[in-house]
Parts: sequence; structure tokens; C-alpha cells
Amino acid sequence: MLMDSGKRALKLGEILLNYGFITETELKLALEEQSRTGEKLGEILIRLGLVTEEEVSFAIAHQAGVEFVNLEEVIINPAVLKLVPYKVARENKVVPIETDGKSITIAIQDPFNFKAIDTIEQITGLRVVVKVAREEQILKAIENLYGLHVSSDEDLEANIREAIRIQQLGAEVAPIANIVNLIVLKGIQLDATDIHIEPSDKVSRIRYRVDGVLHPIYTIPRRLHPSIVTRIKIMSNLDIGEQRIPQDGGFNFQLGMKNINIRVSTYPTPYGESVVLRILERTNIILGLEKLGLSEEKLARIRNLIRKPFGIIIVCGPTGSGKTTTLNSILLELNSLEKNIMTIEDPIEYRLPLIKQSQVNEKAGFTFANALRSILRHDPDVILVGEMRDRETAELAFQASLTGHLVLTTIHANTAIQAIPRLLNLGVDPYIMSIGLIAIIGQRLVRRVCENCKVKRPVDIDLIKKFGLEKYFRLDEMEFAGKGCSNCFHTAYRGRTGIFEILEITEEVRELIQRGASLHEIESVVKYETMLEDGIRKVKKGITNLSEVLRVIG
Repeated sequence: MLMDSGKRALKLGEILLNYGFITETELKLALEEQSRTGEKLGEILIRLGLVTEEEVSFAIAHQAGVEFVNLEEVIINPAVLKLVPYKVARENKVVPIETDGKSITIAIQDPFNFKAIDTIEQITGLRVVVKVAREEQILKAIENLYGLHVSSDEDLEANIREAIRIQQLGAEVAPIANIVNLIVLKGIQLDATDIHIEPSDKVSRIRYRVDGVLHPIYTIPRRLHPSIVTRIKIMSNLDIGEQRIPQDGGFNFQLGMKNINIRVSTYPTPYGESVVLRILERTNIILGLEKLGLSEEKLARIRNLIRKPFGIIIVCGPTGSGKTTTLNSILLELNSLEKNIMTIEDPIEYRLPLIKQSQVNEKAGFTFANALRSILRHDPDVILVGEMRDRETAELAFQASLTGHLVLTTIHANTAIQAIPRLLNLGVDPYIMSIGLIAIIGQRLVRRVCENCKVKRPVDIDLIKKFGLEKYFRLDEMEFAGKGCSNCFHTAYRGRTGIFEILEITEEVRELIQRGASLHEIESVVKYETMLEDGIRKVKKGITNLSEVLRVIG
């Protein structure tokens, strides 16, 4: 979308002047040069060293009324490259960024190049959303992206055949590097969280975890498995000669202008080493409290809770329930130049502006507890502790919460209330806990019904009766379910959203904790909407269905 043509667009020189990028004298000098040479004003200003290419691009975006993007900070899903051929992208100096099926977002240096925009619209059949980027970044991104792009799964099969042929000749296995790149790229295309490379007696199986569920996608000849593992170990700086014990490492995978951080874990099995690749920066993750699936009421409550100047807020749930995304969304909400926000994480999954982030290094003795001690000497306002794993970390976190710091952390507990006995088991003093705690947020991730193939069906009456949910549903109530299509890999689901419960630590709850009340007693007194009830609310809105909510809640 470009600026309304009915409004007077500011001239480029005026915009650069208004933003303080140039002075009136410098603008006058450039305009005189333009009248002499006929060059574009922006090109003259860059040539004279008066502005940078980025400043000119920013001003052009402002002039057109569109967003300016730094392609080094944008993760581009390779799947969108199929919509715009390499030749078209190169000739028009356009980088496709993303698509929602109705529109395609592109980065272009000149947003007034309507010929290029029309070309993309005609080729894709989609409405074009324009963003502006530097030409240098666009050209580099085109070469990097299309050079790495997988046009089809046949590319992987061709590399496998070539690797086997070269192996049989006893030569170096050159295509192995390509095979590993294609395996990782497929994970990014699918927006997988993890890639499992698992050996068996005859084949090596490649599975991708998408929306919390593992999907088998490829099988590779068993004979190539050791070479694939060795290649990954080299990329991850692991010991290629050690196959008897697990190893952990990681590497960066370049996708366009962006480096995707991949965490690597190996595990010995009778058939060889199993490898799991965790994709830490994924293409569809957009941080922000409003993006998590919180109801308006819960969103308002959390925003109110995190404004407290000190205390501790805990997010609980099993591994893979979205705790880190929630905490980082809270950090973004709190982020400002007036606050010193510091983190200790394992690992750093999101890189956030203005925030001092650090990662645990057990081998170097940089543990959660040691890091927390150092952070407290660094004048923090807000502290994120990735996880409370032990008594020392828990005690330090609560001490920090009582000395003028807002502490955000996670703990493994099934529900918000069950986090209380979990903290007691870690050795946290009941009195300290009661006065330090602000709230406990319990959460899970449920799969969304695929929008492309969703249909109505009756709610499963047997499930309602089995779990005693009669008070929530009519016997003739309907819900949505997917039929299965190519958009959802025939799983009937696409994407995930959160279901939440919030336990605020009121005076009543504090008294119960201080006198050592049982879990049953606390549950009988405290009333709040549970994760199950939040899930049922989302069933009634057509976001998910009952079987999925019960699968996750257990």
C-alpha cells in the first residue's frame, strides 16, 4: 500500500531535512548538483557522503507511506520464493518476504517502481504489500536466498543419489553438505521447532516437529547417516571422533541476510548417533502479548501485573508450552530507555533490542545462580531468569524480588497452583514466597483448526461425559474440525495458540501459603478461569476443538 495520492507527498529533501539527516546548506548544495547532472537527489547525497544509503531508503519509505525494513533483521520463509522466480526478482530488484495467501509482502528499493510491483502482482495473482529496503541488501538477499532455495524435494533425492554414487567410488562425499542444508531448509520452510535425524538398522529417518507434533518427512539410506552426523558435528564444533557420549553444540544457518541459530544435540544409539536440531529463530514467531492468544480480560490483567515495580512473576508449564515466548513478550512490553532489563537464559531464543541478554555456560561455571549474583550488581530494574532449576537460583530470585526488582522466570509445574508446592520442594521459604510472588501464569499450546479445511461437526458427547464437562456444553453443540489438506499437511491443524490461567497472589492466598495450607485447600478457596476453561472458550470460538484441548491438558 502506498500513500494516498490525494495528499501532497513531501519531497525527499524535505524529509531528510525534517529528520535532521542533512542541513539546509547541504540540501541546497545537492540541488545545485542535481540541476547540473540530472542525477537523483538521493544518489547525489550518498555520492557526496552527506547521507547513508539507509537514511535515503528510510526517507523514500516515509515519502511513499510504507515501512522501511532492515533485511538483516527479517527472517524470510523460503516457501514464498516459489511465488517469484529468481529471474523476476533479480530483474526487478525485489525480495519476496511473506504471504498470507491473499497478499504478498515484498522488499523493494523504489516503492514508486509501479512496473515492478505490477509484475509481481500479475505473476502471483496476489495483492502486493510494499516495504522499502536498501538496494545493496536486496541484491545480496536475492543471491543468498535463491542460491539456497529448494525448488522441490527432488533436490534432496538427487543429492542423495549423487552421494551414494560418490561413496561407491570411494571418493569424498561432496553432496553431504547439500543434504544437510536441504534438511535444515525444509525445517525452516515447515516452520518446525525441531528436526530429528534418527538412525535405524536399514534407514535414517528425518522427522520434523510442527505445531508440537512430529511428522516423518524423509527417509535416507542408512549408509549416509554417519557422514550426515559428521557434517553436522563439524558445523557445530563437536568432537567428530567421540560417538559414545551425548554432545551439545550449535551453528548459524544463513538464510538470505539473516543468520538462523540452530542448537544441536547428539545421543548414542545401537545404530549410530541420533541428532536433534532445535531451530531457535523461526519464521512465524511474532512476539507481543496481544499475539499469544490471551483473552482481553487476561491481557489486561497481565499488563497490570507487570507494571508492579518489584516482585516475582512465574510462568509454568511443561517443556514446549510457550513459556519463553510469553516471558519475552512481557519483556518487549516493558522495554524502554528508562529501564535496565537483564536476562540469563539457556539458550537465548529471541534477541531483543536494548536488553542485556546472557546465556548459561555450565562448563565455564556461569550458572543461573552465578549469573543472577552478577546481574544484581549491575543495577537492574527487570530481571529474566530462564528457569528456576535449583534451590540456590530460586532463593536468589526471590531475594531479588524483595529488594526492588521485578523478576520474571519459569518453573516446571502442570498448573499455576501446583507451582506452589514445586517452589516449596525447591526449598523456598513459605513466608518469603508469599510476600515475593505477584502471580503465577499457567499455560499450554493447543493446535489451531486449519482455516483452509475447517468444517462444523457435533462435539464428541463421549468425551464430554468422560471428563465431566456437561456444564460447559449442550448435547447438540457443534465445534470446528479440519478435514485435512495440503495447507496443514493433512493433520487438520495449522498453527498454535495459548491457553492460560492466572493465579494472582492475593492476601487470602498469601495467608494460605504462610500457614502451609494443602494444595486441595488452596484449590477449594481460590477461584479463577483454568486452562481447561480457557481452552473450552476457544473451542466455542472455533479456534480449536475439544479433543485437542483435552490432549494437551491431559
